Amino acid sequence: MPRNINTVCLPTLLVLLTFVVCSCTRERVRTPYVARVDAAELSPADLAAMCDTSGSGRKQARAFINDWIVTELLYQEAVRRGIADGEEIRRQVDAARHRLAISALLDKELGANDTLLAPEAAVRAYFDTSAGAFALREDVVNASYALFSERDAANTFRSRVLRGTGWSEALQQSRRDSATRSQLLQIADHQYFTRTTLYPEELWKLARALRKDEVSFVIKTNAGYYVLQLHGSRHQGEPPDFAYVRDEVRLRLLIGLRRARYEQLVRDLRNRHAVEVLLDSASTTQG
Repeated sequence: MPRNINTVCLPTLLVLLTFVVCSCTRERVRTPYVARVDAAELSPADLAAMCDTSGSGRKQARAFINDWIVTELLYQEAVRRGIADGEEIRRQVDAARHRLAISALLDKELGANDTLLAPEAAVRAYFDTSAGAFALREDVVNASYALFSERDAANTFRSRVLRGTGWSEALQQSRRDSATRSQLLQIADHQYFTRTTLYPEELWKLARALRKDEVSFVIKTNAGYYVLQLHGSRHQGEPPDFAYVRDEVRLRLLIGLRRARYEQLVRDLRNRHAVEVLLDSASTTQG
């Protein structure tokens, strides 16, 4: 007489179920963490996102972990005392959520590509119509200079420029010349300077004495031997060269354009929503 199949299979099924449960338990790998306070865990990924965890940054990482632990301990104590769910906390969280959402909205609406919002032609046109608003607050010169460690190398460079070689080409020749290449210490090519940015002081005095496009004699300083060429100068109170204030002009134009777009956005939203103010009625009722 055949045995009952259920009687035969039940122990086997129990063994199989036990094996499956144990296997699943063994395969379920716990998410690694670098620090834990009760159920709160700081993962390696979170730590790496906040600070350098390499050999040179280990000290910083340990300091961050300690700060995280202290912060979590204080937070959990606030939760235990019911402070975290208080009305004032909820009000501040809601206000922060409003600020973050508004910031994201304005970034999306007003943060268009600057080149598209204020192309070069628009920036130049804005400057041409309002150059007086950018009047210089100090004297400015546009100049180039080359600094050499030896006088002979400086004289050779100066002679090339005086003979009609362009400034940039003369610099290239000095770099290719094995006799002067190692003696060329520093250069500036068509840069703008004020008295505080063109140093040593002898260079500023020299630049103020030169005529436009004039090349200076070789001047000896503590740093070495300079040759300087003046490309232009502007005095305090005069309109500047466009190139000198291009970034400032673009920024001012962008601020104006974004302000206009912001005001248009607010007008559109007012027209789309029902807005009502009852401050006067509330004051009268309370009085």
